[in-house]
Amino acid sequence: MARYSVRSMTGFGRAVAASDRDRMVAEIRAVNGRFLKLAVKTPPRYGGLEERVKVLLAEQAVIRGTVEVGLYFDAAGEDAVYTIDSVALANYVRQARQAAKRLKLKGDLSINALLSLPGVVVRPDQDDDLDAVWARCRPCLLEALDRFDAMRRKEGAAMARDIQARLDDLRQHWKALKDAAPVSKQNAVARFRERVGKALEEAGVSAPCSPEALDREIVMLADRLDFSEELARLESHLQQMAGTLAAGGEVGKKLDFLTQELFREINTIGSKCQDLSVTHRVVEMKGLVEKIREQVQNLE
Repeated sequence: MARYSVRSMTGFGRAVAASDRDRMVAEIRAVNGRFLKLAVKTPPRYGGLEERVKVLLAEQAVIRGTVEVGLYFDAAGEDAVYTIDSVALANYVRQARQAAKRLKLKGDLSINALLSLPGVVVRPDQDDDLDAVWARCRPCLLEALDRFDAMRRKEGAAMARDIQARLDDLRQHWKALKDAAPVSKQNAVARFRERVGKALEEAGVSAPCSPEALDREIVMLADRLDFSEELARLESHLQQMAGTLAAGGEVGKKLDFLTQELFREINTIGSKCQDLSVTHRVVEMKGLVEKIREQVQNLE
């Protein structure tokens, strides 16, 4: 079985690091996207870590997709004791009652409503030194990234195998079209001659059609029906797609472009040739290309 070093844009990774200070959780999740769209979630007091997270993801070659990174902290031991900031609570109550009196509103504040207000319930600060926090965060985030990357590589390899299988099917159709092209052209010319003869007979024209004029029409018809150039380009695109998959790396955009070119050549062949057997193959090939496109759009 062939091995492919391509990655899906969809993935998830999670890691946990616990110490006597806190319990840290790093999560990374991503879905497909045309470009890199990165969102980092951290506690407000650690908002300064966002840029460091982005730099680390760039170093780890996360270059495409809609990516969300979350860093979560749970205090441990004595640091887990939460307290109520009495000053903040009193300020909220005073301002709320003043507003109620001014607006002539009835009712009073409940303790549940007060406790949910920002800054009322707090816990003792741990370490606000971002360098120290990052030193604890980075290994945890790298572990999550490793799991995230492993999942993306596994999915990417499965997608690559599926794409290659469909490329193999397309190549079989290509070979059949190449073999059928001369016969298809001969049949079309024969049908044209037959139609001309029938038209002359129905029109009651007894004089034979000019051989030179008929030959000129046949040459132009043959030129319109010739799809050898499309077959040559189609073969080139198939080879490039297989080579790109085998090379690995960031392949999504290139494969997406080549998929569009595959569809263009197949569509042109279908419009040029009126042979029923060719038409059936063209329909089959379009279906294969559409399935390839669905997979390609999920590759990084």
